[in-house]
Amino acid sequence: NHLDIPEAFFLNHLEGSNDGKTAELRSDASEITFKVKIDGQRLSQGWEDFAVAHDLRIGDVVVFRHEGELVFHVTALGPSCCEIQYGEDKDDEEELCDTEKFLRKKKSPKTETEADSSSDQSCFVTTVTASNLKRDTVVMLLPLY
Repeated sequence: NHLDIPEAFFLNHLEGSNDGKTAELRSDASEITFKVKIDGQRLSQGWEDFAVAHDLRIGDVVVFRHEGELVFHVTALGPSCCEIQYGEDKDDEEELCDTEKFLRKKKSPKTETEADSSSDQSCFVTTVTASNLKRDTVVMLLPLY
């Protein structure tokens, strides 16, 4: 699976300094900095780990704020553009043992000035699609002799 980087953002911020390199994705939802390979104009290896850890679903909106070099702060919003808030699942604590599980809880929507980043050239916004979440695979049918 992969996530395409919008062409205008790519040309203005990343072109020529990124191919085969690794971006760092940070978020308020996790203390982990995710290492994600940049393959051409897309985020590839490591993107699935980030998407799973942040429970991204089809229709979620994801805002990438470029913090310089190949570092991005990522904010996940639900389909209604409310920020997804993550917390431990207290009800299943006994069942989980040492495994941490996140719940998707919604915060109230941000005001228009807080949420509007269209004039900020150091951000890009994308909507999660099925192809962002599924594995890229090639199936080869081989003749049986």
